[in-house]
Amino acid sequence: MLSLRLDALYCLVMGAVVALTAPTTASAVPLPLPLIVAAGAAVVGWAGAVEWMRVKLPQPRALRIVLTANIAATLLVAALAVAAVPVLSVLVILSVAVDIALFAASQAVALTQLRTTTA
Repeated sequence: MLSLRLDALYCLVMGAVVALTAPTTASAVPLPLPLIVAAGAAVVGWAGAVEWMRVKLPQPRALRIVLTANIAATLLVAALAVAAVPVLSVLVILSVAVDIALFAASQAVALTQLRTTTA
């Protein structure tokens, strides 16, 4: 399923970028450096979980799990934007929330397509 492949790739890249740029990010948002590094590492781990689900679970189940996680992540990242002080930081963090929401939407579309092709 393309949606899950792209989601896993996005998470891998984004998690690595967050972890590797944590010192710079920590100066822009009021979060401790270890928390930012841990968040990046968790997103890299999630990328592996998404890929595992894509391969091992039935497509509808994998899509529902990742869709639910993406909705939760969208809300969490959007809430983080409120804590960001500089306007540019807020815009960058909100753009990440929009990215995640778009993946959730793509998984919802894929679920709908699966339902219509199996019905």
